Amino acid sequence: MHKKVLLFRFSLTLMLISYLVVTVLPIGVLAQESINCPYDKNAPTLDHARQTFKGLNYNCAEMEINDLLKDESLTLEEKANAHVLMAAVYYAKLKDSKEKRSKVIEQFAKAFRSYADWSGDVDIKSTEFLSMMEQAKSLVNTEIKTPDIDTLVAIPKLDSGEKKAWYTQWWAIGLGVGVVAVVLLGSGGGDDPPPDTTLATFPPTPGKDGR
Repeated sequence: MHKKVLLFRFSLTLMLISYLVVTVLPIGVLAQESINCPYDKNAPTLDHARQTFKGLNYNCAEMEINDLLKDESLTLEEKANAHVLMAAVYYAKLKDSKEKRSKVIEQFAKAFRSYADWSGDVDIKSTEFLSMMEQAKSLVNTEIKTPDIDTLVAIPKLDSGEKKAWYTQWWAIGLGVGVVAVVLLGSGGGDDPPPDTTLATFPPTPGKDGR
């Protein structure tokens, strides 16, 4: 009987622990994460986000950077710095290598699109991380932007009272080409004698007697 009571108590204790693990602990973890994000949501800063990142609190760093990027007054360089720090956050936070690589390169690409000449310091010095940065830079540099077709075929319009120059008229161009062709054909080879320009002799006018 005593063993049955002990077994019952043990089973009850095990069930209670399982319940706490499934329900109470996740709530406590979420509350802890919320408490560990003390940044001012109305005034997030890159320096504070970097300190949070260095403190290994990647979730809070990500939240602050996202709020920072909503600020439309950021300069292009500041925006690029935020994306570079976000790349470091994803590199440190994500465990799946495929997802990590995709998101890190995406953030680097956004940085270089914002500020092509970015050359600041990175918070992670690993070879893999730096290679992702170089890959993103190469990707952005080789992106082909389609030009506006209207700017390629635009023809300047003349005012109604303005006359075109004589050399822009098609008939003048055609006449000039024709004159040059005639001159070339008429000149012939350099060894031929010059053409005889003597007028032909006409017979005398017949008299009344027919002579």
